[in-house]
Amino acid sequence: MAKQDLRNDRTKTTSGHYVKRIISIHEKEKKYQKYLPSIIFERKANISGGCLHLYSDNEAWEDQWDENWFFIDENLRSHAKLFSVKSGPDAKGIPTVYYDPLSRTAFFENNNYYGWLKSVALALMGDVFEDNHRIFSSHSALLEVNGKGTMIIGPSGTGKTTLSYGLLKEKGNKIVADDWFYFKFLNGSVIGYRSEKNTYIRADLGQTWKEYKDIMKYAKVDNKGRAIANLSKVVGKEKLIESTEIERVVLLRREKGKPAAERMKPKEALNILVKNDFFNPHILQHTEWKTKIRKEAFEKLLKKTEILLLNTIETPQESLNRILDFAEKD
Repeated sequence: MAKQDLRNDRTKTTSGHYVKRIISIHEKEKKYQKYLPSIIFERKANISGGCLHLYSDNEAWEDQWDENWFFIDENLRSHAKLFSVKSGPDAKGIPTVYYDPLSRTAFFENNNYYGWLKSVALALMGDVFEDNHRIFSSHSALLEVNGKGTMIIGPSGTGKTTLSYGLLKEKGNKIVADDWFYFKFLNGSVIGYRSEKNTYIRADLGQTWKEYKDIMKYAKVDNKGRAIANLSKVVGKEKLIESTEIERVVLLRREKGKPAAERMKPKEALNILVKNDFFNPHILQHTEWKTKIRKEAFEKLLKKTEILLLNTIETPQESLNRILDFAEKD
């Protein structure tokens, strides 16, 4: 048996985040045997055509999980497994993901935030897609604005979600994803695909855009002030699309003293993305190979798009107007 390469075993924490550890298949088997007897809830999810099998030792997030994903035949074999153990709204301890790349099995322990669980699910499937299908993850929003696929990406707290829903309320605009999508290259184009059935959004979205003030009537708010929401009940099914060709990129920052908006070249944008780990803190593996293929994928994507660097130091409406102006001039 080939020896497993653990050189990517980067245990790391970030402020307000969780720990990630790469484990061997032998460690995975020990955890599997330890936790399997306590599992009381299982469900398979269709994540962009991949089958993810969730195992949990409690039912705290059963409703959210079912609302979040497209259903899949429970008889299908899974591409990856995710154990949510010692977790739930009241969980204590250090949230930690233990991941075995060989079996594509992850164990998420001591997690009290559903948003992390669903992000780890997306990252786990993304890890499979990268290697086997050359499909890549983007922790960003994707909409059709003025008829063209527009990706919005940047650091947490720069207004990605706020601007995405601001754009969606405009006539003719549509949404593929508000937080995470997968992309691949097809016949010379780059296509972004929807990853979730319903979205996990902040309950206070209606305070910024009045068009969404009633959205929480159709959702249950959790312990983090968020909820899985069925957008079609508020904006209509015609606003939700499965995929789009990506032709524009809006790269966000929030930095006083810098221009409000400026065009960027692909190489400049790529340097920012690589430096910031593609603004995706949920990536499970950082091997030399994984870093190489991600960089090549984003470089190829950026070369096919027009890029705007947007500084969100203005009001949400002013930043929104700059994106709309960018869409009209392109």
